[in-house]
Amino acid sequence: MSADESVVVVGSGFGGLSTACYLADAGLDVTVLEKNEQLGGRASVIEAEGFKFDMGPSWYLMPDVFERFFAHFGREPGDFYDLERLDPHYRIFFKDGDSVAVTDDREEMHELFDAYQPGGGDALEEYLDTSETHYEVAMENFVYTDRPRLRDWVDLDVMRAAPIGLQLLGTMDDYVADYFDHPKLRQITQYSLVFLGGAPNNTPALYNIMSHVDFNLGVYYPENGMRSVVDACLELGEELGVDYVTDAEVTEILNRTGGFTVDSAAGEFEADYVVSDADYAHTEQELLPEHERQYDAEYWESRTYAPSAYLMYLGVEGDVEPLAHHTLVLPTDWDGHFEQIFEEPAWPDDPAYYLCVPSKTDDDVAPEGHSNLFALVPVAPDLEDDEATRRRYRELLLEDIADNTGVDLRDRVVFEETFAVSEFADRYNSRAGTALGLAHTLRQTALLRPPRRSSASPGLYFTGSYTTPGIGVPMCLVSGEHTAESLLDDAGAA
Repeated sequence: MSADESVVVVGSGFGGLSTACYLADAGLDVTVLEKNEQLGGRASVIEAEGFKFDMGPSWYLMPDVFERFFAHFGREPGDFYDLERLDPHYRIFFKDGDSVAVTDDREEMHELFDAYQPGGGDALEEYLDTSETHYEVAMENFVYTDRPRLRDWVDLDVMRAAPIGLQLLGTMDDYVADYFDHPKLRQITQYSLVFLGGAPNNTPALYNIMSHVDFNLGVYYPENGMRSVVDACLELGEELGVDYVTDAEVTEILNRTGGFTVDSAAGEFEADYVVSDADYAHTEQELLPEHERQYDAEYWESRTYAPSAYLMYLGVEGDVEPLAHHTLVLPTDWDGHFEQIFEEPAWPDDPAYYLCVPSKTDDDVAPEGHSNLFALVPVAPDLEDDEATRRRYRELLLEDIADNTGVDLRDRVVFEETFAVSEFADRYNSRAGTALGLAHTLRQTALLRPPRRSSASPGLYFTGSYTTPGIGVPMCLVSGEHTAESLLDDAGAA
């Protein structure tokens, strides 16, 4: 395409950064407008008093997707950042005093599962073999192959994959129960559903592929954190000619004859096309005139949103043994926590939560003699998070960490910042303060997610976690590819 053709990308999350690279590589003049002072969307960074915190994504999973993304441009991740494979992948503290480490050693994992359930190790092997098959089928036929319309599913490859797909229309809860009787083994194989914004009883069984991602593909840490991946995308985009503008909150998108006018805090931008990586609901309800919206307010009210989160970023004196780089703290029965996210929204009484300690791996994220730690509790979107509630929950969480991991942080905190529902709404214009977007329920998976092409405003496209393939950094990179291809295909046919 000619460089005379221009596109404005609204938002610089991974979906926006990916789309911008693909479009610039195809010859378009691309400008990315970012609301906040940092590029990267939720993958922002806090730097203060010698500490450096990834505010958003902190798990580097599915390395094959990152390799594929950079390979499209003749590059590889190692051109931009180094990776360290974590071992253990993570540690789990159960609230009955039990703890386990999930490691790279398959024989060790076999023995671990045998210890909880007779034949558990063999069940794990069978489960992971099946998960790997499902992963390969899903990635090739439903993730890397874009199927945005119903007619795209009438395809020989889809028909071949249909028997597997039909097996996986139940819930993860039921599917995992066919392999494991012990509740702790079920938790170990389902914890990653939180990354998809779901619960075991509302997430389709097809997401058992996440166990292959976890156990087989491994968990990594990019040097200097996930911000390194953002910087890699930015460097690549700059090489391709992408322009980036920060402090440029978009206030209106107008589809005029011959193109778009995008009003922002940084001025007015004209473009032939617009791609929104901003919150989909916010874009439709707040940035577009009513006649150019695909959905009304009732539609967005009826959606199931992924959890929000209560986050504490803590700089602490001393080490935090026995926490691992990634640590999960789980009630032996976590149903109550999921109920307080999806069914009866409330601050969880007995929370399941995640602790991240990058200073276990990276000496540059904390001053000498200190540890860098953040705690994340998934909570229901749209909760009230006034200061009194947050202070109460802070005390509850710090006490829970001390009681269940043996790490008492309360007298060692030298830096602290919190982030919760209201900040997700304010900083990212996130619907109901969700941390991730639309949950991956059966009715919000594949072509049942909102489309990347606007049916009401020709030339407007969407990318990121609300569209297919969905939530997560790797999926947003793929979403960017599909959105760019959709725009380029439509432009070529015009």
